[in-house]
Amino acid sequence: MTSLATLDLVVIGVYFSVLLVLCLRVTRRAPDTDELFLAGRSLGPAVIVLSLFASNLSSTTLIGLPGAAWQSGISVANYEWMAALVLLAASTRPSTGTSN
Repeated sequence: MTSLATLDLVVIGVYFSVLLVLCLRVTRRAPDTDELFLAGRSLGPAVIVLSLFASNLSSTTLIGLPGAAWQSGISVANYEWMAALVLLAASTRPSTGTSN
């Protein structure tokens, strides 16, 4: 097994140092749940829909949903549609203005 060169160790050290500083800086702000989960409700519906599409487009979805549809019928696709509608509705509802 070969050992790491000095430049490799420097790059790894700089990476972890930047990561540590960034983590400390971010954790000093105490975000509320709206900011943490919904980006402060500042995203538009198009971004939310694209995010949902990207997160649902995975190998487990491409293999699992057709298998579930084969076993239970095409109504399994309703699960994905309902998830999209619920997330879109939750992300576009007006904020109450109160933070916990």
